[in-house]
Amino acid sequence: MTTDIALQAADAVFMAEQTVGRARRVVDELHTTINSALLVLDDAELDSARARFSDRGDYYLEAAGEHLDRLQTRCEDAKHLIHGVYGHLDLAVQALAALGDLLSAAGGLDSAVVADLADLRPRIAVVSEMVILGKPVARAAVRHVESARAAARQATPASLLEPVTLERSIATAGKELGRADEDVRLLENVVDHAAPNARQSAGIASDITDNARRRMAEQGRAQVPRQASPAVGSPAR
Repeated sequence: MTTDIALQAADAVFMAEQTVGRARRVVDELHTTINSALLVLDDAELDSARARFSDRGDYYLEAAGEHLDRLQTRCEDAKHLIHGVYGHLDLAVQALAALGDLLSAAGGLDSAVVADLADLRPRIAVVSEMVILGKPVARAAVRHVESARAAARQATPASLLEPVTLERSIATAGKELGRADEDVRLLENVVDHAAPNARQSAGIASDITDNARRRMAEQGRAQVPRQASPAVGSPAR
């Protein structure tokens, strides 16, 4: 039972480390997507300005509209990525909660197992705090990306004939994307704090697994009955 709890705790740590690592990789992809969306928005803003001061105003208005269409696609991509980050963080929370239950039940176990599990507590506390903090940040990022997409969607072909409406859409989308970019940077910092502690916890969990298996092997050897010694006596004639 003692070794089973140790192995279950190690499995929970490995799960948390893997999901935090996946979240970190998706955050990198999300950061790239948000930057791309901001560049598209810059193009829309530039063409909107050109439309006011060029004799090819209709051409530049159409180009600005196309940029805002692309912006909607970037926002949708970003939203899916944020949902992916949130999903990984949610799995990490579940693994850490299971680990917390196991650590709470470890008080009456073998002292060697208790010592092994005690090494996890401070690092897992940091990982848990960061993961829990990351979830509302991810939700905020989704809201801001959705607002940016809604603003871009307001730039319909009819509204492009009204420069004020186009500029308002661009300004609103820019403000919301800026907020989303701040959210992603914060999310990046949160996951960056969680990831090394999760990796170090996984290293400790590997030691716990090795120790638990060693103890299981020792217990198995101790339970093997010794073979009866042959009776000492004169051979039969």
